[in-house]
Amino acid sequence: MLRLAIPVRPAAAAPLARLHSPSVVRLRLTAASSPSRTFSSTRFTQLDTERQTSHAGQFPPPSVPKDPRRRILPSSASASSKPSPSPASTQPEPSAPYPSLTPQPPISPPPSTARLPRRRITSMTDLPSSFGRNQIIDVPAEVQRDLEEVMKSFKAPVRYAFAYGSGVFRQKGYAKEDKPLLDFIFAVSHPSHWHAINMQQHPEHYSLPMRLMGSNAVAWMQEKGLGAEVWFNVDVEVEGKLLKYGVISIDALCRDLLDWETLYISGRTQKPVRILHDDARVRLANQVNLASALRTALLLLPESFTEVELFEEIAGLSYRGDFRMRVGENPLKVRNIVAAQLGAFRGLYGGLLKSFWKAVHVIGEVPPPAGLGLGEGVGGIRLMRQDLAPAVRAHTASRLPVGLRDKVLGHYERKWNLEGALTGRERERREKEESGESEKGGIDLEGQRMWERIVMDDEFKEVMNRSLAQIVARPTFNQSLKGILSAGPVKSLRYVIPKLKKKWGKATSPSLPAPAPSSEVKKE
Repeated sequence: MLRLAIPVRPAAAAPLARLHSPSVVRLRLTAASSPSRTFSSTRFTQLDTERQTSHAGQFPPPSVPKDPRRRILPSSASASSKPSPSPASTQPEPSAPYPSLTPQPPISPPPSTARLPRRRITSMTDLPSSFGRNQIIDVPAEVQRDLEEVMKSFKAPVRYAFAYGSGVFRQKGYAKEDKPLLDFIFAVSHPSHWHAINMQQHPEHYSLPMRLMGSNAVAWMQEKGLGAEVWFNVDVEVEGKLLKYGVISIDALCRDLLDWETLYISGRTQKPVRILHDDARVRLANQVNLASALRTALLLLPESFTEVELFEEIAGLSYRGDFRMRVGENPLKVRNIVAAQLGAFRGLYGGLLKSFWKAVHVIGEVPPPAGLGLGEGVGGIRLMRQDLAPAVRAHTASRLPVGLRDKVLGHYERKWNLEGALTGRERERREKEESGESEKGGIDLEGQRMWERIVMDDEFKEVMNRSLAQIVARPTFNQSLKGILSAGPVKSLRYVIPKLKKKWGKATSPSLPAPAPSSEVKKE
């Protein structure tokens, strides 16, 4: 019988013998029978005991949500805005849907108290590029060059300036060799400061008493004295050109354009003028002034009229009540202005007439009469017709400027004994306009009925003419008196004598035509 030879290792035999000894077996049996006691007789039993008594329950594995897709929170929800609760007290919440799928509530407008105030118009860039383009009237290049040379010679700052009169727009009655005065109006921010600079540069433009009293006295006489808050320096020479210029504050100019306080400067801008320095505030106010002049002329005209009659009515608004028309001015001045500047009047009021398309219609045109001197390229004279319905005319009359509207209402207040009711209603209407409130879509039914009764009155046109004369007469007369002080007696006589010669001289222009009979009207 063969036996395999197994090598004997005496160093490893001793540990194996100890593991199988009776004492070690007894200890293991005792540990198994009493679990409350822990024995670590060997390295293996110590490792087993540590696994059984580990703190595995304090660190549970992270729970996996039912929806495996992870929700991406918006960036605004930061962890610092709300402290995270402890893991032990947090209960798993159901996953929320995506934000894009959640219906959003409708956006409501902010309250009226939180809305921004109205934007102030401070520069030309605040206005649309095409707004008020009708006010830009072209003049010959030679005249434009002369006007710019005069403007550059003044060192005092000017916010708004325009040139007007026969020296800029040629009128009938002047020969080619005649060189009338160049007329300017300067609107400034601070009259006292402006006169101080101008008096230092051009002391000869002021009379001796005004030079002695200084710029503050000149500014006080301009704004607080007699007249229309304008200071004129007449018969002065600048850059070899004879001119007359008036100075008015920008605030007084805008008030006159909007409310017709005096119609002294606003009446001049109702006719073609050449703007040399523009201002957004004045352009906006002058556009209102032009619309007011158009409404007033329509209320004074009959049902059918020509465009020449319309422009004559507009050009003559500021001459009603002017004593100079009876003393020193050419009685045909208004007619001469329109005859020589018909194209400029069309450009000034053509766009505004389109806004009256519901009430005013062009029904044809008549050929211009021979010898009128309208110039080339003018074409025929348009024939127009307006709607004389009481509701239409009442709506037009209710939008007249405050200065004219108050005088018309004052007359009928005395005539119909409506002092209490009319004054209270007008005051209430103004308060609502200032606060931005309106009734029934912005239509005052009581006021509309009142104006319908006024425009249907037989003497309504006479009251309109009388009210215009009341606005013009006193400021014009007082301004002439102030002109004697501002220019001095010598310059005043030098300025008045040519006008007297023109008035009592030869006639200047034939009468303009009346509307042609229906057989001669060319239908459009």
